[in-house]
Amino acid sequence: MTHRLKNTTAALRHGWHPVARSGEVADEPVAVRLLGDPWVIARLDDGLAAFADRCPHRLAPLSAGRVDARELVCGYHGWRFVASGDCTAVPALGPGVPAPKRAKATPPWGVVERHGLIWLAPAEPFTDLIEIPEADEAGFDSVWLEPSRSSACAGLLADNFLDTAHFPFVHADTIGAGEDTIVGPYRVTQDGDGFVVQMEQRVANPEDPKVATGDHPLVQRRWSTYVYRPPFMLRLRLEYPDAGMINTIQFCLQPEDAGSTRIYTRLLRDDLGGDAARRAEAARFEQAVLDEDLALQERFDLDGLPLIAADGDPAEEVSIRADAAGVALRRALASLVDQAARLPATGSGRSAGGRDRPLTAARRTEFRRTKIR
Repeated sequence: MTHRLKNTTAALRHGWHPVARSGEVADEPVAVRLLGDPWVIARLDDGLAAFADRCPHRLAPLSAGRVDARELVCGYHGWRFVASGDCTAVPALGPGVPAPKRAKATPPWGVVERHGLIWLAPAEPFTDLIEIPEADEAGFDSVWLEPSRSSACAGLLADNFLDTAHFPFVHADTIGAGEDTIVGPYRVTQDGDGFVVQMEQRVANPEDPKVATGDHPLVQRRWSTYVYRPPFMLRLRLEYPDAGMINTIQFCLQPEDAGSTRIYTRLLRDDLGGDAARRAEAARFEQAVLDEDLALQERFDLDGLPLIAADGDPAEEVSIRADAAGVALRRALASLVDQAARLPATGSGRSAGGRDRPLTAARRTEFRRTKIR
């Protein structure tokens, strides 16, 4: 039996997902897609709000409306909604006439702003947001790549990010130049619902300025630490002790639809010194590396990431020692699917498969507040 995690697998509703860069949501509502569903994001008063992108009246997209201070106004008939989803006015009924009881926009479990991104959790998430400690450390420059989009599923893209054995082959023109094809043993440590990968390598470091002058060799020592939080939040800290530089990559994925994943990449580096030209060059180089990955990933003929079966069936893939991080990813995502499947049905919420569970209004509000770091 084939077990694959697709971009529309219902269990993924129990996770935090990036749905926009912070700067993409300003004074007007913004339409986004997540796990095959349409959502609208808006800034109402001093906070964020999110709703299923359908007005309860005639199912018009709320993203086609406008923001009026603390309310989102439907562009079709002018119905008004506050951040809780409550309808405050129905123009066709006249002033002072209350809206029908069922006239409520549907919010997700939570929406929050952090790490330069807006995150949405359709149902109660099993895992907290990933931390990016370098964002608060002095001396680090923050550089965002423009969001990319791929036809590959989010699971495959996360697996590719964790994979180092492909460097000499896919990245021969960038980070893989001169790299040994042998991947030595490395450590994978369970960390809550996610894990941490630590390895020491010798790799090309063309971004070290002293390589060009001949003072440093191209191939240098590198200490790599990957941090993964399900479903698709990753951080990679690269320390080059010979060059005295640290390069951290924040890599987060938005599974939009069955054949579409949006990719958010941020660099945090302590060697750029605020130099605009070097920041631009760092972004250009990282984009070149990402483009090499996407060119191959988009040629995969897979509708999802193969997971490790828990029922004794043989795995769909053949894995080796070098794939320890990828195996850990598959196990973590398989655990998420199993956890969602074991959720009990409730009278007021909805059950397994990742649909909404009942929560207090106070707890929903807590996670809907805008938080910026």
